[in-house]
Amino acid sequence: MYITQANIHTCRNEITKTWGRSIQTQQDCVALAQAIFEKTNKKVASHTLRRFFGLVAFDGQFRKSTLDTLANFVGYPSSDELLDRLKNEEDLVELLMRLQVHNIAIDEYYINRLIERDISMEAVMMAGHLINIRLEQNDQERIIRLFQALEPVNKGRHKYYAIISVFAHYVAPKFHEVQDKAFINRLMLETPFINLALSFYVPIMELNGEYGNHVEMMLNISTNDEHQGFGHSLLATRALLNGNRQLAIEHFNKIPNGTYFSILEGRIAVLDYLLHGVNEEEIGDHFSPPVNHEIFFFKPVTPLLVAFGKHELLERLMHENKLLEITSQHWMEESVKKQTELAMAWIFAKHGKITESKAALEALKDTTFPNDYQGTSQLIIAATEALFQA
Repeated sequence: MYITQANIHTCRNEITKTWGRSIQTQQDCVALAQAIFEKTNKKVASHTLRRFFGLVAFDGQFRKSTLDTLANFVGYPSSDELLDRLKNEEDLVELLMRLQVHNIAIDEYYINRLIERDISMEAVMMAGHLINIRLEQNDQERIIRLFQALEPVNKGRHKYYAIISVFAHYVAPKFHEVQDKAFINRLMLETPFINLALSFYVPIMELNGEYGNHVEMMLNISTNDEHQGFGHSLLATRALLNGNRQLAIEHFNKIPNGTYFSILEGRIAVLDYLLHGVNEEEIGDHFSPPVNHEIFFFKPVTPLLVAFGKHELLERLMHENKLLEITSQHWMEESVKKQTELAMAWIFAKHGKITESKAALEALKDTTFPNDYQGTSQLIIAATEALFQA
């Protein structure tokens, strides 16, 4: 089977990367042949490997069965699929070179090709990096096109939740500083900005600034029920924290009926409780998250119950839902859990257990919370430390 020297070189790198060792001697080839057999249950002779890795002179071609086995070893069903990937990479390099020669910006071409091949953390974060660079340059057109290149990620956003979370925490803070309403308006209308940035990075304590302004713009632009529920729940939260109960009720009443993602369901539940009250016997059903969604359901609940001094209810909900016993699966869940532990320090202080409260705060002093958690975390810490002076 014909294979170019360039592809042979790349295949060598793939094999050594998979194996974790370089090929320099005949003994290396013998050991690699054994490793290939153990992984694929197929044999490649060590003398064939010596030829493939250039340890002996060879100007012939390799059998397709041999190349298939080597492809299997590095994780491909066949050599055809491996070579197709290499060909795609060669095409991409050629494309980028041609674009560069003609002085055409390569950002969106590059991201489109990466996303077409595989929606991965690396591809999406590369897009985020380019977006941040173009934002510093105020290159609005290219930012629009880069966000548009992420539409496949938006379509699968429930599947790629973790990837989008990291992307949003990297990109969104810089956009919350943007005061160009016409530009933000275009982002919301022409790109998946709302779903990939605005909705995934939510600094509650910054709602009085540009972030709150962007939420208001979203409500005027989008008729999507989830966007409306998300936006009005945030503005109701802002109004309540600012002491404007009537405005909070007005925003709450504009939240469309529906079933939403767990964080929004939790925010709606706690707002309903704080604005309208809930009968004691109905508390358990009112704060009832879906199975395995407890940690995110209570993410917006905890800070608001602290802000309004509802320590007995918060302690009950923590106990009934075993919030301190949940095993976190990734960094976002771990951040929510750490904030719940902060709230436990506040509960200790409310019960007069100052020693336990201070110990809990001390245990968490080195915790680095994501930027959008820092405001609410500081709210809990301040509420706790205020009780030390009472």
